[in-house]
Amino acid sequence: MIGGKKNKGSSSATGSQSWRELAGTPRRKRVNSPQAKKRRQAKILKLLAVVLVLAGLIGLGFWIRSLIKDRAEPIQISTPSREIEQIIFQTDGVLPDAWLGTVIQLGKGTTMMEVDIHAMKQALEEEAQVVSASVERVFPGSLKISVKEHHPVLRIAVQGASGKPVQRIVARDGTIYEGIGYKKATLRALPFVEPFRHSNGSIRPMQGIEQVAVLLDSARRKQPEFFRTWKVVSLKHYSGNPTLSGEVIEVRSSYVPRIIFGASTDFSQQLDRLKVILEYVRAKGNPSMKRIDLSLRGSAAVQFSSGRISSF
Repeated sequence: MIGGKKNKGSSSATGSQSWRELAGTPRRKRVNSPQAKKRRQAKILKLLAVVLVLAGLIGLGFWIRSLIKDRAEPIQISTPSREIEQIIFQTDGVLPDAWLGTVIQLGKGTTMMEVDIHAMKQALEEEAQVVSASVERVFPGSLKISVKEHHPVLRIAVQGASGKPVQRIVARDGTIYEGIGYKKATLRALPFVEPFRHSNGSIRPMQGIEQVAVLLDSARRKQPEFFRTWKVVSLKHYSGNPTLSGEVIEVRSSYVPRIIFGASTDFSQQLDRLKVILEYVRAKGNPSMKRIDLSLRGSAAVQFSSGRISSF
């Protein structure tokens, strides 16, 4: 019937009802007690702490990355540099200040940081008379150069560029060098050396000069007057090879033409025996001698100009 038909989808529930009421579930009320508030605040603080920690870790990561990048890039340091005002030159030998100017050239206005001290050290040590060198900056405006020199033992005559013989100096390690700065009296006191020649005819390397220097030092100390008569040290039969036995060092003096020393025998003992021989000869009126051989084991032989040979 028309009057009794209900509309499809209609409900008997009033509009004031919620889904909780329809489902029969009672509404939960929010607890506002002090304890509940504290728990909510604690949760919020924990959340904020976590956020801050995460933000800090992210920031730390970016900082470390930036630091590594900066270290990988070269750091340019600009140091105020003054011009070189003075050069302090020190040596344990005789090289003069003028010599330094022939090895080291510094342009006008060169600053302390412009000079290459490593190249300068290398240039100094390439000089034959120099054993070692050091170069250091002394701020604000000084350059300190120190060199250690070879010390002379012998003189040697070598062929110069013009083909004429020139005098050179022999050091204890066998180095041959020009010899700059020595007094003439110092050089005149050095005996000349007749070098050993290798199988190829070369005199280099000069080996065993340290042993020769020991002989010269001992003679200079024990018999200074007689040492001044020594003119030439012949190494014709002395290669300087320590593995070879029986090698001899020959000295030619203005008093005795030939004095032979055993290279492997104690020089002090040989010089003591030489002193006894010279005293004996003087006591006999200084008969002329041709040769004294001190290389014999336990004795020495003297050959006089008359032809007589005596043992000591």
